[in-house]
Amino acid sequence: MKKKMSYLLTLLFSLSSLSGCMGAEMEMTDDSMDMMDGSMEICTEENVPEWHVGCEFPSFDIIDQNGTHWNGSSANETGRWVAYFSASWCTHCKPTIDALDQSIMENHLLVFNKHAGNDSSNMTKWQLMIEDELNRSVDRPFLHAPLLSGNLSVTSIPHVLLIENNTILSARVGLWDSAHEMSMWFNATTPQSGYTQAMDPDMSGME
Repeated sequence: MKKKMSYLLTLLFSLSSLSGCMGAEMEMTDDSMDMMDGSMEICTEENVPEWHVGCEFPSFDIIDQNGTHWNGSSANETGRWVAYFSASWCTHCKPTIDALDQSIMENHLLVFNKHAGNDSSNMTKWQLMIEDELNRSVDRPFLHAPLLSGNLSVTSIPHVLLIENNTILSARVGLWDSAHEMSMWFNATTPQSGYTQAMDPDMSGME
């Protein structure tokens, strides 16, 4: 009888120890899965990739020149979209917005003003200015967004971002006047990022 009791106690102790090992192993597996499915945070304040590529596009809620509200949900509901950052005083940016307007589909391009100040906050005035310079209508949402621009560390303009599922896929900085290249970039599986003037005009490396 004592032998049976001793055997049972030993067996219970072994199962208890084994259960603890299995629990620890399961916790490690869960952590590994978190890393595998990409849920581990990589875009922290201390670790921001250049131009925030691969990071989540910051939340925003801004009214355009026509009184329409735009936010992350409305921008992403049509699929990929482009965020163009510039300012009314940027005369050398005109070829870029011209090419974007010709190459990007309707409801897939938002025009953001990065410059703070009351003298730059009139989006209707900015739209009319661009239309006058291009000698045609530019029916795009114009949004006053100096805070959003600051959150994305936008300094040099023009600054163009490609977003999908609220994630920044690619960034292009500097003068860009090829509507054909923009169309390829918009539809590319692996769109390139960089200073446009320093990149190959044949857009090699984009699939």
